[in-house]
Order: sequence, then C-alpha cells, then structure tokens
Amino acid sequence: MGGELTPIEKAQRTASLQQVLLAVQQYWIAGSAGMDLAAEILGDGSRDASWRIPIGESGLLDFFLGILSVDGLRQSLKIHTLRLIGNSCADEDENRARVVAGNHLGRIVSLLGDDSTLAFVIPVLYNICVDFEPAQLQACQLHLSRALMSIVSGPRLVQCRAFLNIICKILGLLLSQELELSLADPATPAYLLQLATNPENILDIEEFSVLVSVSLAYLTNEPFQEELIRQNGVQALLTAFSDSYTKYDVAQMDPDDAADFKALGNRFMHVISDVVALPSFEAQYSLNSLVVQVLQSWVSNTYANVNLKTTGCLALGNLARSDASSIYFVHDVKIHTPLIQLLSKPYAGLLMSPDAASDDASPSSQLIYSVLSFLKNLAIPAINKPILGTLLDPPANILPRMWTSTDAQPMVQFAAVSLTRLLIVNCPVNVRRICSPLSPDPASPAHDRSNLHVIISLFKRTDAENTKTEAARAIAAVCRVLHTASDSEDVLPEDWEPGEDSSAYSASIPASSTFSSSEPSPNPPSIPTAASVGMDDTGLPAAASPLPDSSALLRRARFYSAHMDMSDCFTYLMTQTRFPVLRSETWFVSAVLSRSTDGAHLVMRALQPFEACRALVEAVSGRDLVEGYRLPGGASLLSDDELLAMTDATGTPVSLPAVTEPGKSLDSASGAIAAETPSSAGANIDGLGLEPQQVDPAQVASMARIDRENGLVLIAEIMKSYAHFLPPFRRGVFEQLLQTGGALVMSARSETDTGMMSM
Repeated sequence: MGGELTPIEKAQRTASLQQVLLAVQQYWIAGSAGMDLAAEILGDGSRDASWRIPIGESGLLDFFLGILSVDGLRQSLKIHTLRLIGNSCADEDENRARVVAGNHLGRIVSLLGDDSTLAFVIPVLYNICVDFEPAQLQACQLHLSRALMSIVSGPRLVQCRAFLNIICKILGLLLSQELELSLADPATPAYLLQLATNPENILDIEEFSVLVSVSLAYLTNEPFQEELIRQNGVQALLTAFSDSYTKYDVAQMDPDDAADFKALGNRFMHVISDVVALPSFEAQYSLNSLVVQVLQSWVSNTYANVNLKTTGCLALGNLARSDASSIYFVHDVKIHTPLIQLLSKPYAGLLMSPDAASDDASPSSQLIYSVLSFLKNLAIPAINKPILGTLLDPPANILPRMWTSTDAQPMVQFAAVSLTRLLIVNCPVNVRRICSPLSPDPASPAHDRSNLHVIISLFKRTDAENTKTEAARAIAAVCRVLHTASDSEDVLPEDWEPGEDSSAYSASIPASSTFSSSEPSPNPPSIPTAASVGMDDTGLPAAASPLPDSSALLRRARFYSAHMDMSDCFTYLMTQTRFPVLRSETWFVSAVLSRSTDGAHLVMRALQPFEACRALVEAVSGRDLVEGYRLPGGASLLSDDELLAMTDATGTPVSLPAVTEPGKSLDSASGAIAAETPSSAGANIDGLGLEPQQVDPAQVASMARIDRENGLVLIAEIMKSYAHFLPPFRRGVFEQLLQTGGALVMSARSETDTGMMSM
C-alpha cells in the first residue's frame, strides 16, 4: 500500500502535481531539454510511496505513458519515463489499472527488443504485473513469456543477466493465468532447465532455485512435458534434480527461502514420475538409454540421497508397466538386488528425515513405499515372481517383518501386503515359501505356524480396508494355487506331513455360528486316511482332488487344519460389496476348493456366517435371502413369509425357520420339495456340465452369469458329499438354490440359443 496520507494531504499533493503537469506539457510542446530533467526529478520522487497515488490522480502517469509510445524518444527521457512508470506502479493497483486501461502494456513489452533499455523494462513489467491479475492476463495476450524466452535462450541473456530472477518471477506470475498454458512457448521449461544446468552458467542458489521452480511449474502440464521429451530435455531435468542436492548448499539461504528450496524435491519427484510415465517417453528413450541409466544409478547403492532413490524408484516403476520392461529390469539389469538390500535394512528409522545423507541410515517411509511400489510392477510377470520371492525367505523374512513392523505407516503396510499377493498369484514356488513352517523343529510350537498365520493376524487386527482386502486376497491366492497348480503335490513342504498321533484336522468349528443360534454347528467332514485316499469309500469322487499323491493330500489337509482361520478371509471377500470383481473371484476359488475334501471344509466354514450364505443366495438366485425382494434379473427363492422375519432392526439374525422333517416343504408358496439324498441333490446341476470359471473383469455383463454358475458348482459339490453336515434350514436353502439356479442357467442358455438363431 502507498504511504499514509490524509485526504487533505492527498488533495494538496495532487493539486501541486497538476501544476507540474502543466509545466511538463509546456516542455514537451517546446521540445525543451528541461523535459528530461523534469522526468528524472519525478522518477526520483516516485520512489516515495506517498507520492505514487497523487502522481496517478494528477494525470502525470497518463502523460508519460502517452509519450512512451512516441518513436525517436531521447534515450535519457525514455529511461526516466520508464523509471517513473515502474516506481508509480509498485504496490499500487490504481496506477497499474491505468496502464492496463490505456493499453500501454503492449508498448512496454515491445521495448524488450531494445538492449539499451532492457534493464529498465524488465523491472517495470514486474511491478505492473505482480499481484494484479488484469495486467497478468493482458501480458499473456501480448505473448510476454515468448518475448522473455527469446532473450534468455539466446546471446542477449548477457544484457539482462542481473535480472534473471525477475524474469523467472514474471513467468511465474503469468503461469497463474490459464491462458498462459495455451500461449506460451511449449519449450519454455526445456530452455530454462538447460540454462540452470549449463556448466558455463555460474548460478548462485537463488538463481538456480527460481529457474527450476518456474520450470517445474510449467512441467505440471502435460503439453510442456511432451515438448520436454521432444526437445530431448529429460536429461537436463534429471541433472537439475541431482544438482539441487549435490551442487548447492541450502545453508546459504535464509530460512524462508531454504524451506522453499527443500520443497522443490517433492515437485521434482512428481514431475519426473509423470514425464517417465508418458508413452512418448518410451518412444524417445530406450530402456538402455542414458536417461534410464541415470535413474538406475539413483536406485543403486552408490547413491546415498534418499530423495534421489525415491524418485528413481517411482520413475522406473512407471517404466515397468509392461511385462517386457519388467523382465528387462529384473533379468538384464538386476535392479531388484539393490531394492531388496535396501528393504533388508533395520526399520527403527522408518520415519527418519528424508534428506539424510548417509547411505547407512535407515530409509524413510516414503522411500520404502516407492521401493515396494516398484517391486509390485516387477512382480507381475510370472518369470519374475520366483526371483523376487526371496523377499519371503528366512532368515531375513523381509516382507513378513514388514507386515508387523509398519502399523504406524498404513500405506507402507498396504504396499507390503499387496506385493506379497502379487508374488503369490499363480506361483507355486512362492506359495511354498509362504506356507513353510516358521521352525523346522517338530518340537517347536512355531513348527505348526507359517507366515500365512502372520497375514491372517494382520487381516484380523487392521482397520484399514485396503490392507484387509489385500490380505484376504493373498490368502485366497494361496488356496487357489494349492488346488490348481500342475505340481500341487510339491507346493507344500513335507513338514506338513501328519504325525502318527495327529489328526489331519486338529481344528474344530466353533460351537456357535453366526448363521443362527437355533442351528447346530456342523462337525468337520471326515478326512481320508493314507490307506483310503483315492478309494471309492472316501465319500468324495476320486477326481475331485488334484493331489494324486496321498501324502500330498494329507499334507494339505493338515495345513488347512492349522490355518482354518483362512475361512474368515473368504467370508470377508464373499460379503464385501465395494469390489464386485473380488467377490466374483472368490466364488470361483471357492468353487474350485469345494471339489476336494479339505477345500470343501474350508469353504463350508467360510459360509457359516449368515451374511456369507446370504451373498451366495444372492449370487445364484438374484434374490435377497432376507429382504425378500427380487434383484435385477432375479428369480423367486423362498416364500416372503419365511424370510422377512430373519433379522432384527440392526440386521442381526434372530430366528430362522427350522425344518424338523426333511421331507416337509420349505416354501409353502411353491409347493412341496421332495426329500433328496446327498448323492442326488445336485443331479440336475450335473446335467448342465458346469465347471468353475474365472471372471474376466473386462466382461462386466457376464459377471452375474459366471457368479451364478460358480455358486451352483460350489453348492452342488457341498450337497453331494456334505449335505448331512448342514443344518436343516440351510440344507433346504441349498436344495432350493440348485433348482432355482439350474432353471436360471437353462433359461439363459435358451435365450442365448434363440438369439443366435435369430441373427
């Protein structure tokens, strides 16, 4: 703001300056040399903030703005006129508005082409534009940034070297206007970064800071990122980032500027990651290019700076989004080696300041997260999984240790669990690793525990939904491999062989069930002994187990017995509604598991809670078990009278209609359902030839159909061998589901056939 004047004082000064204006006009008309002296005196006087408003209100500012556009103006008069304008506009929006309203800014911008006045024009432009949006907008329209860039990117820079900071500040002001993004030279940040990193330019830390700061401001926008790649300027971007830690000493700056300089690190990090993620980057820079090698060097142990390591991991992680690049980084570069070494460091300093300089210091949580994120992309190709699986190996137990040591860093914990799941998916080698007993000593209590217990424990204690979901998915991925791998008999270590005095199932189902307090809980299904595996009297068709080796089957049975809490993970995935694809995947895995004795036991336990059974009913019939309403495309299941009273106001099941006579009707509205033996319960489904199917997330329209068919496979397998273990009401529900779901499958197939015929 201007100096404090009373209204009387302001009026007096304005009146006196109006008299000066009359004299100046006379000098101008007469062409007197006194004009130059008058302009100099007024220019000096405008340094005093209290005179600036009177200069504007008296008409002096408008007069000198007018003569500035006259060609052939004497050099001294031109310079003092610029001084008067610049000083009068400092902190005074009223005078800035006069410049904009009179369209005088264009004339001032044009004077940038005159080297003799360059040192005066640049400060004048800054004083007019700073904190005044109308001037900034008009300057954008006049292509001021292009005019400035033509100076700093060429030999004329020497003429205004002392004003480099002001030029960059002007560019920063213009960037506050959206119009600037479409009018500026797309190569602006490339030019500025070249200037900042050119070894011939000796910059102090303030000059370097303002250059890279405005460069990064432009580079938050994709068109400028694309141009940086086309200009082959990414190397300069990386050099500037490295120089900010290795070439300049932030201790030389005042505290406020030092804080701003340190904040550049995060801005660099985001910009570099975004640039590398662009498709045009891969087209311009090959994986063995110098730019990529620089990023790799940041990740290696030869670089101590935490911010460089973090940025290198994020950038390379964005490059590793294809199988080809991920395989290259692991097999050719072996980039995983320094990453794993870094994760193996002690975790006492997870929250250590990120600008630590010692390579022996513990990494920050941000670095840990970026490393895990990079490894997640590397873990997607199947050929990489066994190599990266060393993260699960003792004695380091890198990932298992992170599951329990990062409760205070939820994002790090989530990334660690997510990486674990990716390593497990369809990888028997890594499933064997995670399923191995914690102790090889049979006498040790840890011999009956594995790292899977650690994940289950995390699943139970965490309140973070994303971590809970990833832990449950990891458990499901383990079970899927145990039942589908071609070499399933080799997945579980021999340590899980049952002892002579131990039962394959040592765990029991709790006496109470959340399904209904009135229903008895089922006992575990009987488990075949080594002598009876594969025989007809096992109660399970021989083809249902993918494990031909009896010892392998018993190992898996004992393993499931020791990990029965895995069923809680399946229940969670069955009942969550946020991610339909995950629920569909769970129905598929459950259908696969149901075809073996031990897997069926696990699935039956998972289905015990009422909400899990409710979700299964919904998936197969399209009808909600409680509310009694028809879901989109659904069919009638049981009578509304029997189902609507099954929960209280909070949704807690309070009573279920018990069936004391198996032959009696479960649905009075639909007529009697004949009593069926377990062997005939799924006879109608067998004729449909249903097999477990994995859902394709891209085929949303087919998800409901596949869910229904997987649910039918699951129910049919349970009813074939375990119907006598089910409470009467639930057995009745499953029997009705087989009929309802089978009819829906037949109807859907009929409609499909009809549609094909009509084409």
